[in-house]
Amino acid sequence: MINITDPHLHLFNLSQGEYGWLQPNQGPNWPDKSALLRNFTESDIRLSEPMRLAGYTHIEAGFSNDQSWLEIDWIESQASLPVRTIGCVDLCRSQSEFRNAISELTERSSMVGVRHIFDDQLDLIISHPNTLSNLKILESAGLLFELQFDATDEVAVDKVVVLFKQLPNLTVVLNHQGFGSAAFSSEQKHHWLTGLTKLAELPNLYVKCSGFEMLDRAFTAQTLQQTLEQLVTLFGQSRVMVASNFPLITLSMSYEAYWLLVVESVRKSGLDLERLVDLNAREIYRF
Repeated sequence: MINITDPHLHLFNLSQGEYGWLQPNQGPNWPDKSALLRNFTESDIRLSEPMRLAGYTHIEAGFSNDQSWLEIDWIESQASLPVRTIGCVDLCRSQSEFRNAISELTERSSMVGVRHIFDDQLDLIISHPNTLSNLKILESAGLLFELQFDATDEVAVDKVVVLFKQLPNLTVVLNHQGFGSAAFSSEQKHHWLTGLTKLAELPNLYVKCSGFEMLDRAFTAQTLQQTLEQLVTLFGQSRVMVASNFPLITLSMSYEAYWLLVVESVRKSGLDLERLVDLNAREIYRF
């Protein structure tokens, strides 16, 4: 049996949550986005033998950005499998507001960390006077920080490295390998690998191999395999996790088909399957 602990997926409850980014009048402006505008629960992420879903980490999905614990309450209420959760926070809030939000989130037993998506707001967030002090609150609380930004932007990478070097005991997890891929053009790939090389120098930074469907709906097994191999070369096998980014992966293929592709790719690479699809996620997300 192949145990899989999926460290990055999203479930949706449209009757209770907001999910502004899923609405037709808001970005991202994907022509197929309407396929995601429905409820997704744990019953949608089953695997069949020889694979077994042993647990998953639910990443905040815009259910309620101001009261992220409401999303976690719903996730916990519908979960039958072992689950860990990542809440949503605003690093720019005052320290007192931030502490209150963290206090509320940590009352939920599954909550192990938080995310504030940098993306287009990276400069604003990193330069904000509250960001470093709030990250230090996370660090002292022993919580994870989910880092999401474009690592092909070398200027942005330098700013991220400067920030997190000041937080030597904060565990940071880079989402979707910084939106890079082995299928990039040579120049794009050079920028991405340069960025990742700098990020890999942060000893407490881990990386999730996922999100291929956001770059190319028709991504191939070869792209997945070569990207994974590149990540392991830079970070080592103990700092890389393969994830699904469900339900976005369903814009390319089924949940089961994706994990079959992952298993095949890891085996072809001669890498440690158990570590990359199960053990690392269990250790990093504290199952």
